[in-house]
Amino acid sequence: MSAKLIQRIVEAVIFIFFIGAFLQVGRATAAIFDGEFGTLYWPVQAGAYGLEAAVGDRAKALFVDANLAVSGQPFWHGVDLLFSLAMIGIYITVLMLVRKVLTRFAKGDFVTGDTAANLRKIGYVLLAACVLSVLHALTVQTAILAAVEPVAGTVLHPSISWDVDGVTNIWLHYSPPIVTFLLAGLALLFAEAMRAGADYRQDSESVV
Repeated sequence: MSAKLIQRIVEAVIFIFFIGAFLQVGRATAAIFDGEFGTLYWPVQAGAYGLEAAVGDRAKALFVDANLAVSGQPFWHGVDLLFSLAMIGIYITVLMLVRKVLTRFAKGDFVTGDTAANLRKIGYVLLAACVLSVLHALTVQTAILAAVEPVAGTVLHPSISWDVDGVTNIWLHYSPPIVTFLLAGLALLFAEAMRAGADYRQDSESVV
């Protein structure tokens, strides 16, 4: 695969992320004009309500997950949007760095200091994405818990909490970015290997 083709493929993916960011801003702008801006959405456990519906004679649908909608929160809706846009910006940055690395690989430049530096940047940016994801969950979940007064007999929990006996426990979902964290670790590991290889090659060439 040629370097040009690799560049075009990565650029196409970057363009898709830009479209995603544009659509998010467009939806938020439309919601402002429609007077609907200010509703926070977060996935919650719906299984506690025991919701189900018949699909056939021997089949039924179990509603395990749902979306909690909290209206009247324009400030926190804006904060949620900014977190989403920041995450898109981070992944665009990662893709631009990946484009540099893959282009060098396509040209035959494997073990170089520049490649190691770019891989190290990818690792750090992915770690920043992990931190941003956790911060997003903590911030928005705290805002939701402060804004929602659950009905009698129901307790709304953050993602890390414990059951309360004798009531209906509803949980705000959050999946930690484990895959992103592992990719960051791999990028940093490969960066160190590339750096060591580049140093070894430079020392060998200087001896020759």
